[in-house]
Amino acid sequence: MKIYRKERGIMLLKNALELSKGINEDRRIMYDAVQNKGIYDPEVRKISQQLNKKIIALQKMMNEMDPLPGESSH
Repeated sequence: MKIYRKERGIMLLKNALELSKGINEDRRIMYDAVQNKGIYDPEVRKISQQLNKKIIALQKMMNEMDPLPGESSH
């Protein structure tokens, strides 16, 4: 059981790292889009929504790895 938990933890960390890299890339892309097209451009909105989804997914992963007191890891 401990080995499974360790492997699962390693997998979660790897996925979180990849997601974090994607978040940073999307931030850079969104910044460039805002500079070139303005904050109200539909492409900026689309990138922002995509970025929000990734941030929420990363937060969920982080909670699974280390839930706050009183929170469940389910």
